[in-house]
Amino acid sequence: MKRTGIVLAVLAVFSSQVFCETSRELGERIKLAGKTLNYFIDAPDSAIPNQLLHDADAIIFLRQYKAGFVLGAKGGNGIVLARDRETRKWSPPAFIATAEGSFGFQVGAKMVDAILLVMNKEGLDLLLKSRLKIGGEISAAAGPVGREAGAKVGIPAAGILIYSRAKGLFAGISFEGGVIASDDKSNQVFYDDPEIKIRDILFRGKVSMPPEAESLVAALLEYEKNYKEQENGR
Repeated sequence: MKRTGIVLAVLAVFSSQVFCETSRELGERIKLAGKTLNYFIDAPDSAIPNQLLHDADAIIFLRQYKAGFVLGAKGGNGIVLARDRETRKWSPPAFIATAEGSFGFQVGAKMVDAILLVMNKEGLDLLLKSRLKIGGEISAAAGPVGREAGAKVGIPAAGILIYSRAKGLFAGISFEGGVIASDDKSNQVFYDDPEIKIRDILFRGKVSMPPEAESLVAALLEYEKNYKEQENGR
């Protein structure tokens, strides 16, 4: 039974790539990520600490559908951006797909939005190689919240910090079994290149920042600026 579940999870990732969206629809997915970021940042008591955004090696935006558990959806999609540690610049977005997993906090929602902060290079390397199994190859935990939490965070023990909401509620939680993989078909359609790979987008500079992502990146830089100002004010 367990082996069958793993097979179905992998099939879900690759089947999501078959029904590829148009370039315009993919652009809307990027814009949705910007709205998701603003939602999580602007919440007074549940905001993602600016320090964590400053320290993250990558940020993943997900939308999951027909969830029986938090992030335990039957399918979903999203984008990922990586940070160049030397220049501090964010990469253009690459498209990803997700598959069903098994998680510990049931919410019974039909749609879940989530932000995953990748806090070390290991997690990003796993995604670039093939697919990333959360909780198996890399640890994950609910991210701390609150604008003042940054001063208390320190170095996260988990490789990935999760922030999620269902039906307007925040529901970050530790979980295992989720699978994230590159959505190669969508990347090829959006960047109009049949040979493009996720590594080309995130690290090799083979594509320019698309207009659809400019406001998202500007928001990330603004939150990082806020963190620096907080640090300088101490």
